[in-house]
Amino acid sequence: MPDYKIEGATHAQNAFLHDIASKFSVTDAHLGELAHEVHTYLTNGLVSDTEPKGLPSRVSYIKSTISNDIRAAKKQSSMALGLTISTSTHRMKLASIKFDPGAPDIINKQVFHIRDNVDSAATLCEEAAVHVAQFINTHEIKEHVPLGVTIDLPLEEKSKCGGRVAEDSRTCAGFLRNVDIAQGVDAALLRLHLPVRVTATTNCVISSMVAAQHHFPSTSAALILNHGINAAYYEAPQKISKLANAELGASSTRVAINTELARFGENSSVVQPTMWDHRIDRESTNTGFHVFEKLVADKYLGEIVRNLITDFMDAQLIFARDTDVTTFSEP
Repeated sequence: MPDYKIEGATHAQNAFLHDIASKFSVTDAHLGELAHEVHTYLTNGLVSDTEPKGLPSRVSYIKSTISNDIRAAKKQSSMALGLTISTSTHRMKLASIKFDPGAPDIINKQVFHIRDNVDSAATLCEEAAVHVAQFINTHEIKEHVPLGVTIDLPLEEKSKCGGRVAEDSRTCAGFLRNVDIAQGVDAALLRLHLPVRVTATTNCVISSMVAAQHHFPSTSAALILNHGINAAYYEAPQKISKLANAELGASSTRVAINTELARFGENSSVVQPTMWDHRIDRESTNTGFHVFEKLVADKYLGEIVRNLITDFMDAQLIFARDTDVTTFSEP
């Protein structure tokens, strides 16, 4: 590792800087160990949901042949809606796409903010229905259209329409656990007498993979790295030992897997969090969980940098003593 020094700094200051740099140093050998352990976690997740060193690897009804369905849909005039519910950023996004053979796809998009006082699953679903109503009125959509829903929460899919939010979800409000999102949104749409029905519900990382297939049909994996982190890929049903669904298990077509990569690192001997990572974890709402996500997601990186800056300030490595640094004093 390079010897980091600041000209004019004291020996103690340079030693402090060197110590910080060493904690963020990653070797090729360590990356190799991490890659091997990720593979182990993925493999174990296909066997059981209770493996200490395994990812949930939730099985979806989405199949790799969905790219064929997309191509078939584009051969006839049709329209579909997509609703993205982001509980982490408190936003909902709606988009419509109209296929017309021989013409470019017509796409409309709109973003809505989720109200701060949403305190129940029913209220969230009702707000989603209201935004759908606003969207179809704005874009003068009169025909009956299917609605695909994607959400940034893990789902236990029980049918092609979707499933319930996983009971062991560690990042969502308690009132959303074990809730059937498709059923809730559909009921709210029906109460508003809207010509829209939910036809699919899935996690956002799987939706990202499907969206990529719209442009690149051979897509077989997806990675989300922003406010959080997750990954999805297509797996052969025969390799999923824990698969109990007869329909999916007998399929010769690969099925989508929501790995829940954020949970990688729990019970790991290879992931090496720094003291700043431990501080973030201790002050989080899910201490001890989502270890890997807290190392790389932008939801946490800003606070890690703030902590580093305040430690640099305490060591008098940056800023003059009379500099106003109050903005760094609060998370």
